[in-house]
Amino acid sequence: MDIQERINRQRVHHIVASYQLDGDDGDVFAECLAQLLETYPQSLIELSLLESIVKGWSEMPMPRGMLFIQGVHERLRSWQPELEIPTQPSSPLKTLNPKFLGVMSLDVKASASSSIAPESIGITITPGQFEQITGLDASLVFDGHGHVLLTHPVEMRKPLEPQQ
Repeated sequence: MDIQERINRQRVHHIVASYQLDGDDGDVFAECLAQLLETYPQSLIELSLLESIVKGWSEMPMPRGMLFIQGVHERLRSWQPELEIPTQPSSPLKTLNPKFLGVMSLDVKASASSSIAPESIGITITPGQFEQITGLDASLVFDGHGHVLLTHPVEMRKPLEPQQ
């Protein structure tokens, strides 16, 4: 795992930890989250977590643990129905989708970075709200026009460390 991928995963874990989204389902929740991170674009996972948090604020008590992650997965599937969690015999997310057709990494499928208008996937979060709620930089999720970034191919990523 390269440094950028570690940073991306740390961003997701920051959101989860900040709102204690794993509830009492620690390891199972972490396994499901790892499966989602292997399947869906980073930006969509962050947005799905955030949209689910905002929705959860209207429910008492706010869903956490497996109930929460199942809602995140359903939202991701509605945004990108062509992607599926790969089959794993002990997968806690297996019960969410009976098809399990396998998946190809989006980094492999995408030849260039792309962005989509937020309304095309039905999100209500703006870049400013994203930063306010998460405390994270929205530029890894939204482009300069407020469109959602789907992927940052390796060749287009800015190095975080000086190259020698």
